[in-house]
Amino acid sequence: MITYSSQNYLKYRRTKILATLGPSSKDLTTIENLIKAGANVFRLNMSHGTQEDHTSSFLNIHQAAKNLKKEVAVLADLCGPKIRTGTFPSGKIELATGEDVIVTCREVKGAPGLIPSQYKQLAHDVKAGNQILLDDGNIELRVKSVVADDITCEVINGGMLSDHKGINLPDVEVSTPSLTDQDRIDAQFAIELGVDYLALSFVRKGSDVIDLRKLISDTHSHVGIIAKIEKPEALENIDDILKSADGIMVARGDLGVEMPPQTVPSAQDELIELARASRKPVIVATQMLESMISHPRPTRAEVTDVANAVRHGVDAIMLSAETAAGDYPVKAVEMMDSISRQTELFQSQRGAFAGLSSPIPAENRLPIEDALADSIAHLSRELDVKAIVVLSVNDHSLAVMSSSRPAAPVVGICHDSRSARIANLLWGVIPVTADPGKIDDLHQLAKQIAIENDLASEGDVILLLSGFSTNPLKNVPSVSILKVQGNGPARAV
Repeated sequence: MITYSSQNYLKYRRTKILATLGPSSKDLTTIENLIKAGANVFRLNMSHGTQEDHTSSFLNIHQAAKNLKKEVAVLADLCGPKIRTGTFPSGKIELATGEDVIVTCREVKGAPGLIPSQYKQLAHDVKAGNQILLDDGNIELRVKSVVADDITCEVINGGMLSDHKGINLPDVEVSTPSLTDQDRIDAQFAIELGVDYLALSFVRKGSDVIDLRKLISDTHSHVGIIAKIEKPEALENIDDILKSADGIMVARGDLGVEMPPQTVPSAQDELIELARASRKPVIVATQMLESMISHPRPTRAEVTDVANAVRHGVDAIMLSAETAAGDYPVKAVEMMDSISRQTELFQSQRGAFAGLSSPIPAENRLPIEDALADSIAHLSRELDVKAIVVLSVNDHSLAVMSSSRPAAPVVGICHDSRSARIANLLWGVIPVTADPGKIDDLHQLAKQIAIENDLASEGDVILLLSGFSTNPLKNVPSVSILKVQGNGPARAV
C-alpha cells in the first residue's frame, strides 16, 4: 500500500530544478534560501536587466553556493530574434475583428490601423495567406498583400494591442539568424563571467547551434549549449539539433503560440524521449507554476503538469517569472521540490523508475558506455543498491549513466568544480569534487562518499564505475560491487 505523506520522500530528488533570477530573487539571502529549497541551477535571462545586474546576480550565486558548500550551475539564456511590435502614441490601439490593418517595417509610430514592427525583414519574409500572431497569440492577423515595407492584413481575432508585444509567425521561415548581434555580445559577456551553460533561443536547425559553438570555441572556453525548442521548424530538424547541442529545453511559451496548443503535450513527450535516446539532458519550461507569481499555492492543473514532466523522465523543470518577479519565489521552489519528490516516490514504489528505461537506437549507442550504463541501471533496480559512484573523467560518462535512469542515486566524482556544476543539470546525479591524482583507494573513497552523503550505511551495497577515458586505448571501464563495512574498508562482493 502506498502512503502519501509530506515526509515520505526519497532521500535525494532525481529531477533537477532551474530557478530564474530577477527583481524578486537576486539578493544573496534569497538565493541562499532558493538553494536550500532545492534549486540546482540558476537562470540569468539576458532579455531583461543590464550586465551590471547579471554580474551582481552571478557573484551572489557563487557566494551563496560557497556559503552552503553546494555546487550550483548557472545558465545564461540568450534573447534570440524575438520579434516585437513598436510603440503607439497612447501606448495601445484597439484592433477590431474583420477590419484591415497595416503592419509596417517603416520607422514610424503606431496609430489606429497601423502597427510598426521592430523586425525590419518582416515584409520580406511573409506572403499572402500567412498568419501573424500578436501578444502571445491573443490577436490573430491574416496577410492579404505585401507592398514594399507594408503588409496589409485582415484581423481574424481582435483585441487591445499595447507597446512592444511579441509577434509570432507560425508558418513563416524567418530569415534572421537565431544568434543575433546582441546575442553575440551577451554570449561573450556570459562566457567571461563564467557561466556553465548558454541557452540559445529560437533554434531552427543544427547549424544555429554550430554558430554559437564556434563563438564559444574562439574564446577557448567549454560552456555547454542548451537549444531552446520553440518553433515548429526545430521539431522538423530535431535530430540535427540534438547532435549539435549539449541538451535541449522545451520552451512551451512560444512553442504553444507557434503551433496548435493541443499538440504541445505530445511534442513535449516526444522531445523528452528523443533527448534521452541521444543521452542529452532535457529541460521543460514555461508556466509550470504560473499562478504562484501572485498566489502562495499552485492550481491543481499546474501540480499535475509538473508531476507529468517528472513521470516522463525529464532531467530538469524550470521556473521563470515565478522566481524572477513573483511574490513567492522560495515557496515556488519548495512546491516544485515537493511535487517532484512525491512523484518520484510513487515511481520508486511502482518499480524504481523501471518505466523510464527506454531502448537506445543503434545509431546512438556507444558499445561500451551504453551497454554498461544500461546493465548497471538494470542491476540497481534488481538489487537493493544504495548508490552508484562514478569516477567521471568527462561530462559524457555521467550523462550516459544518468540517461539510463537507475534506481539508485548516481554520485559523480568530478575532477573540478566546473564539471560538478555541469553535472548538476543531470537527472539523479549528485556531483562531488575530488582530485583524481590524489585518490589512492577508489573503493574506500566510494564508501566514504556514500556514507558522507547519507546514502549508505553498514551492510549496504554500492556500485563503483571507473576506468572511463576519452582516450580509446585507455578506455577500460570496470564495475565493482562493494559492501559497506562500518568504518572499515569497502569490501568487494
